[in-house]
Amino acid sequence: MSRIQTMCAALVVMASGIEQAAADSDIAFSFAECAGRFSAEMEHAWLLNDPAANAFEQDRASFVSLTDASLAPGQGRAILSHRIEVKLAHAALLQQSSFGTRPDRATMARRVADQHLSTCRTLLLGS
Repeated sequence: MSRIQTMCAALVVMASGIEQAAADSDIAFSFAECAGRFSAEMEHAWLLNDPAANAFEQDRASFVSLTDASLAPGQGRAILSHRIEVKLAHAALLQQSSFGTRPDRATMARRVADQHLSTCRTLLLGS
């Protein structure tokens, strides 16, 4: 799959996830989305031996706790699926930003990833 196709697939997954969370008007999907994003950031930081991995791990743990606390009965499987889809989409952005051969696309991918993290951080108290 070409990088453009991968990037487009990632954007479709992210957009569908946002629509699903909005349609369900359920905060658990938003928390799970952020847990997925911070999981991807944490693993990417491990890959690059980046000391920021610890901070990502703490944010991830916060969102995992918030997700668990906001789950409705019978919602676990859908929430986990959403979290994994978002994590994969975010990981694709990170791969493009770090290993992409086109600087303009790498910059755009990092910018999009940072915007998503910023949105997630607004959900945490004290951010």
